[in-house]
Amino acid sequence: MSAKAKVLIILGSVTLIALGVTVYVFAENFFKGKFPEQTTVVENTDVSDKTVDEALASMNAAEGLHMTVTKDDVAYTVDISNSVKRQFDSEQVSEAKSDISFFSYLFHTKVSKAVTPKSVEINVKDLTETIERALPDSKYSTTDAYFDSDWNLIGEVQGDDIDFDKFMERVKSDIAKGAEMEYNAADFYHHPKVKASDENMQKTLKKVKKYKSMTVTIDMTCGHKEVLTSENICSQLVMKKGKLKFKKDWDEKYIKELANRYDTYGKKRKFKSTKDGNILVPPGNIGWQINQSESLDRLQKALKKMKSSKMKMAYINKGAAFGKNNDIGDTYVEVSINRQHVWVYKKGKMVLETDCVTGVPNKERMTHPGVYKIYAKQKDRWLGTMAVQGYHTHVDYFMPFHGGEGLHDAPWRAAFGGRIFVSNGSHGCVNLPPAKVAKIYDLVSVGTPVVVYDTQNTIVASTEEKKKTEKPKTEQKKKTDDNKKKKTDEKPKKNND
Repeated sequence: MSAKAKVLIILGSVTLIALGVTVYVFAENFFKGKFPEQTTVVENTDVSDKTVDEALASMNAAEGLHMTVTKDDVAYTVDISNSVKRQFDSEQVSEAKSDISFFSYLFHTKVSKAVTPKSVEINVKDLTETIERALPDSKYSTTDAYFDSDWNLIGEVQGDDIDFDKFMERVKSDIAKGAEMEYNAADFYHHPKVKASDENMQKTLKKVKKYKSMTVTIDMTCGHKEVLTSENICSQLVMKKGKLKFKKDWDEKYIKELANRYDTYGKKRKFKSTKDGNILVPPGNIGWQINQSESLDRLQKALKKMKSSKMKMAYINKGAAFGKNNDIGDTYVEVSINRQHVWVYKKGKMVLETDCVTGVPNKERMTHPGVYKIYAKQKDRWLGTMAVQGYHTHVDYFMPFHGGEGLHDAPWRAAFGGRIFVSNGSHGCVNLPPAKVAKIYDLVSVGTPVVVYDTQNTIVASTEEKKKTEKPKTEQKKKTDDNKKKKTDEKPKKNND
């Protein structure tokens, strides 16, 4: 036999022996209950070269339990063994081992087996925090499309923030089923619920554009206007349940605000008197009073048009001039109870003045202070009845301004002014000398304001102004003496009105 043949025989023998040993080793593992010594994973636990009991202990201890999460093309391995408790039994592990073929043992094939646990207990909070720590922070948060404070439409943003509620549901399900835990983070990102392209958002945008281009001009009267700008209008818009609406009751509050600003009806007024400076006069039947219900209805109709429009403010009552500081104007009749005097002004200029006699200063017969307006002009008029008022008196001119109180001639009186009214005053009317009444009748109109005041019962607005307008004491004394003389000249007679 040649040397070469001997060498071949020896090499063949060695190979057979080695193969036999290898087969024996794997056969021993295969038949004696050990898992292959190469990489063998059962339900995410490495059980290489372990017996069934050893593998069972490792699996129940969740040794090496992990998941793989890929985000932005980077795979992150996350150890979750401390957050999960699983329970397997030996029968399950034995079945897993028996499913491994002899050739897997022999040829070192990588083995991975899935087994459904008998029970699973997951600390979801701890598991979530573990995964969050293992993954990189989000670069962008997902946001819905929305309208900013200026009602500009801001588009949605698709972020890379994970919806962990959704992710945990999937992970819990996979752990319970014993499924492989490999995930793509993008599958679990939050997604915008509202997009700029949504039909509702586009409809809303069209409405917003209309509101942004409109104004409502409110004719307050007498050339005065209030403008509800587009900024004012848009500032009252809100989105509720996906619908564009106005804030509740804002329009009603707006009308009330205008009423608070412009209403003068029923309020005291600052009035510059002829002799007593600035005084506060009690309210009467004149003054501006917005009809809030009707005005609100007009405003709402104007807003529904969604384009620039005009509306007139509705009023329950009106003044002679427009303005919170002066609704009387510069044409009026001024009656001073304290001075028993009347002044008539036309366009700011005094055109007539005269003494008068007002009502007896008691509850039944007083002339009531306040700001009124003449509501009728009558000639050849009989006042009162004997049955009701206790008098029946004829006058040539009558200009009523408050109930039965009015300006009229009193031909039965021989004197006017002074202190006559205290004991021999009218029943509330302003008695005037016959020679003056016709002129006053021609100077006034229906609607002309009548300002009645008593400085003894009216707050003087400015002490300094009062001092400036007060007559010197010598003049006051002369006036008092003249009044005393007039009183002695009066003939006592029954007061009619």
